[in-house]
Amino acid sequence: MKMIRRAVTASAVAASVGVFPAVALAAEQSRALERTADSTSVFLYTVGAGVALMLLSTIGYLYRRVRNLEWDFQRADAPAHDQHH
Repeated sequence: MKMIRRAVTASAVAASVGVFPAVALAAEQSRALERTADSTSVFLYTVGAGVALMLLSTIGYLYRRVRNLEWDFQRADAPAHDQHH
């Protein structure tokens, strides 16, 4: 247990030592683009479209399940070594 704790502590120290200079350097020489005025609405539309797509998929899955719609290609394959020789 002590060995795991030491490894986690060493990893955290190494990560912090490596991250802080990178953050300081990035703050000095930032090449990031400025946020546009409509970036919030673009983000919200993207999240909304993702949620709508998941909702539509869920409704389609539940419809298929309630109607018991199953095709042969969706069933599991027969075992490769059956009793017929």
